[in-house]
Amino acid sequence: MFKSHKLHTGNITNSNLILINGDVNIDGEVYGEIKNISLDILRNDFEKFSTQAIAQVKTELEHFLETLFDKLEKEKLISLVENFKLPAVQVSLHDTLIGYIISEDIHIKHFIVDVLIDRLKKQNKTIEKSVINEAIKIIPKLALPTACLIALMALRHQVVVMPFSFMFESFFNQLSPIIDNLKDVTKLDVEYIKQNNFTVPITGIFPIDSFENHLLRQYDLFFRQKGSLNKLNEFTEIHPEIRSCVNDAGSCMVSMSGENSEHWQFCDANSTLFYNRLKERQQEYLIPLVEELKKNMPIFSEREVREYLISINSNWSFAFDLLNSDALRKLELSIIGKYIGSKLVSRHTHSNSPSISNFSKPIAL
Repeated sequence: MFKSHKLHTGNITNSNLILINGDVNIDGEVYGEIKNISLDILRNDFEKFSTQAIAQVKTELEHFLETLFDKLEKEKLISLVENFKLPAVQVSLHDTLIGYIISEDIHIKHFIVDVLIDRLKKQNKTIEKSVINEAIKIIPKLALPTACLIALMALRHQVVVMPFSFMFESFFNQLSPIIDNLKDVTKLDVEYIKQNNFTVPITGIFPIDSFENHLLRQYDLFFRQKGSLNKLNEFTEIHPEIRSCVNDAGSCMVSMSGENSEHWQFCDANSTLFYNRLKERQQEYLIPLVEELKKNMPIFSEREVREYLISINSNWSFAFDLLNSDALRKLELSIIGKYIGSKLVSRHTHSNSPSISNFSKPIAL
């Protein structure tokens, strides 16, 4: 909850600050103004509630504002609160508050606040704003397993780029809160996302490929057997240019792995993106060497991809079974589904979600 907090600076005492979660100070007047706006927005809704329910709503409002200001301050976006004075934003705020109140899951509540912050950033009349407005209305209706199913499907619609490929293990670990909920997904969840326009049917003869093959295509340099350091050293003696800097971080194309650095792997995870960068850097001469090195590192089989992720979290077995089911292989996410799914993935992996304007672009590489 909020606590009054005095800040002493020299001989000046500022008592108009509010302390959130023990480490975030906000201006009390700003907080009070947004709280009053929120209460005004909910005034007509209060007429539908009992006295006891209104008290509970006001408690929920305190929790909402605490979460909102905490995120805005930590992301250095506190100036966005000025947008709450705009009528269009107040409509979105009303929908957000109602959704926050009716949602019974704390994870969904926090997710709703994340989406509202996206809405605060969008003031121009764009399709992105329309998608976010729709997401604000529909997210509170989602059960957590259903939301996690949408997030899982979003993984088929994006290519994650890491500075170094060894970071992917951490990425897959960070997805565990999503993966752990997939065991509770039922046929009803699949029907729900179909009937509520989170998905669109795939037209044509061929369904979506297996998730294992998707991962092998999108991360073909990562899902490989580790290379022998001895063989790499032999190759380097003949082709010392593979030690050339190939990115802005100043690293070469390979990194060591294993407890005693007895193995190596590529720093990049996707060969197409890697080759495009080499061409931009006028280093095309390195591409044949990469292809030669790949021959000494057999790519995983579908079974090995599956086993690798299950070794990180056994619940990945549910993920593969769901994505490879006949029902989901004939569905892809709609724009609203892609936004919600990718936003949830980025929330857990602390990464930037793809721009909505890029959702219509194919991901095949």
